[in-house]
Amino acid sequence: MRPWLVVLGTLFLTLGLGTGAALYFSGQANPILTTTVTPPLNYSLAPNQTDVAFLAGSNGSSEVFHFSWHSSAPLDVLLQEQEPCKAPCGDRQLLVNWSVNRSGTWEGFGPFLYPLICVLTNDHGTPVNVSVSSRADSTAPSHVSLLFALILGGGAAALLIVGGLAVFLGVFLRGDPFGPDPPVVSRSPDDVEEWARDPPSNH
Repeated sequence: MRPWLVVLGTLFLTLGLGTGAALYFSGQANPILTTTVTPPLNYSLAPNQTDVAFLAGSNGSSEVFHFSWHSSAPLDVLLQEQEPCKAPCGDRQLLVNWSVNRSGTWEGFGPFLYPLICVLTNDHGTPVNVSVSSRADSTAPSHVSLLFALILGGGAAALLIVGGLAVFLGVFLRGDPFGPDPPVVSRSPDDVEEWARDPPSNH
């Protein structure tokens, strides 16, 4: 057994495992959390007028969108993902709508295609003041470049291979070339004759 090889191999194995862990935790296991808040947007709608509010967010793999509005008189309000469309909108575009309401709140789970569109329609003969606001909470994985991942992954693999080989050789190879030299035994004729007359005893 060669202890120095075992120690060196263990060190390389530790470095390889640490490098692999760094690659793992710098990738998709370390998500990016983003919150986008749209402060209250205030509109004054004239009779028979339609206006549009654009609500921001951050596209991610997991999203929650909170939306609220209130007005001084009943309105028709529609929330969708893309540009205003003529009814009926597709299921993917239309998220929620209110007909002749003074207020409303909604929470939806994405992912969504931002910006979301809020269509405000005043079908009455009097002006209406309306305010809309929203908050988008998005979770998206962070990504590392392919070159960085290949370099880090290759380094981790090389360290693990070298470390494993060093531990194997340290355990199974006999002798230690860096240990003390073996004692020199004289083989002169006088020594042989003396040993023949008086063999050394083992203690």
